[in-house]
Amino acid sequence: MKINTEFLNNLISQISTDQMMEHLQEFSRWKKLAGTKEEAQSLNYIRGVLDSYGLSTTLLYHDAFISLPEAAHLEFNGKRFKAITHSMALPTPEAGLTRKIVDLGSASQATFNATDVRNQIVLIDGMATPEMAKRCRHAGAVGQIHISPHEYLHEMCLSPVWGNPDFETVKNLPTSSAVTLSDEDGKKIREQLTITPDLPATIHAKVDTGWRKTPILIADLEAKNAPEDAPYILFSGHHDTWYEGVMDNGSANATMMEVTRCMAKNRNAMKRHLRLCFWSGHSQGRYSGSTWFADKYWHELHRDCAVHVNVDSTGGEGNSLLSTAPAATELSEFAQEVIKQHSGQGYDGNRMARNSDQSFWGIGIPSLFGILSCQPNETVGVRNALGWWWHTPYDKIERINPAFLLRDTQIYAHALAHLVSDPYLPLNIAAQVADLLSNIAEIQLPSECDLSLSALHTEVEELHKEMVGFQEQRLESPEAYLKRDRTLMLVSRQLVPLDYTYGDQHSHDPALPLPKWPSLEPIRNLAGETRGADALRLHLGLATRSLNRLLSNVRIARALVTA
Repeated sequence: MKINTEFLNNLISQISTDQMMEHLQEFSRWKKLAGTKEEAQSLNYIRGVLDSYGLSTTLLYHDAFISLPEAAHLEFNGKRFKAITHSMALPTPEAGLTRKIVDLGSASQATFNATDVRNQIVLIDGMATPEMAKRCRHAGAVGQIHISPHEYLHEMCLSPVWGNPDFETVKNLPTSSAVTLSDEDGKKIREQLTITPDLPATIHAKVDTGWRKTPILIADLEAKNAPEDAPYILFSGHHDTWYEGVMDNGSANATMMEVTRCMAKNRNAMKRHLRLCFWSGHSQGRYSGSTWFADKYWHELHRDCAVHVNVDSTGGEGNSLLSTAPAATELSEFAQEVIKQHSGQGYDGNRMARNSDQSFWGIGIPSLFGILSCQPNETVGVRNALGWWWHTPYDKIERINPAFLLRDTQIYAHALAHLVSDPYLPLNIAAQVADLLSNIAEIQLPSECDLSLSALHTEVEELHKEMVGFQEQRLESPEAYLKRDRTLMLVSRQLVPLDYTYGDQHSHDPALPLPKWPSLEPIRNLAGETRGADALRLHLGLATRSLNRLLSNVRIARALVTA
């Protein structure tokens, strides 16, 4: 990586823990539920600070489908149990929802398939998730009781719909009421059910779900000496929270503000612009803010956004592990160098997961980070290992480790310094193409199938050779650097959607786990089919269209590189 050393050193050395802790004291004043007055007050504070740094700020409001959980409890066997309900769950009638309980344990898909839970309440180990809500919807369950892995009850959003629902996706919203109990209370219920299996339970849950105006704060830091056609780096994090949410996501907001404060002092070294976006609707709208922004500004993002850097939950107490931070393959080597320099830790090169406002893959924008640091030993059942306080009322300023906050923020500052000031973008697209090649090589199509991957394999091999040569070119002028950046961006527009989406570049896949290179999944399904000729034929059409898409995008990428 080539870097303006003076710019990098100034940026890193000027990061102030005290400044960030002052911001966190402010954030701890507000409960920032999406679309609420307190969220707006907190966002106005951020805007005022960024204005004082010399950024150009814009506050947008848009319609979002937001779900705010309210009071909940469970009645069972004459006793009342403390509980919380969840975003996007159905509210119960005033008298509650009373049904027999069916204990599904860990509730695997196989268990759902083997059990009749129609019009019943299911008892499930572990936190409420979109996947469990989807299984309940398909199985006809009308209620969910989740048993927390410990005494703490974690707020969750159950919707598998990424962003606002539409006429096609509204049918996928949850169709059941849901509550979560502590592990101790869950054990009591399960023990009683072994004695009296047919005892009913009554769920009481209020959920305020509907359309409301939510904000997005945009702040632009323009590079003073950038070429006229210079792209920008998108630096984003959500602003809405559960409760005060001082770690999730107040600390990340403080990281964004502090990196920008220091970068604004040194903007003469920037060759690319920096755009900050503070999203609402992450926690209570399933990424509604970033999804709306991606749709509304699709063409501008496609033209000018080079890389998306996401930040979530920096500086958490005990969050000493950085080796699992996510990065796109083409940014993995870059992430490894930055993390090692500030922590001494190795890096596993984790793929990006389907979370963290990653709403820009369809556009073709490479992504870096999200949840950077976490607990070294994941607590059973606590997603992302961000600490027992995650998504609870205990996410307060006491849960922040100032030294870890400084470390995490310096890592972001270091990465962004390269992205805005290197002569050309540090994208190793050849590594991404090599990863595609290895995934294709793993697929063995059945002999009775007339589909062949040989042409695709050859095209990807050639693209890999061409990308290696392209990335090794020696460039002499700023104009050549800019042309290289623009070519890499256009190639990314072809490859990132193959790497991280199932299909349409203008739609959004569900908020559920993705396989590697989802575009290959119809071909993988064909390769794994064992039910006979008819089943093979049913897979063949999907696989053929998938192959056509892959070939088309790879050939366009080759034409861009060799032009």
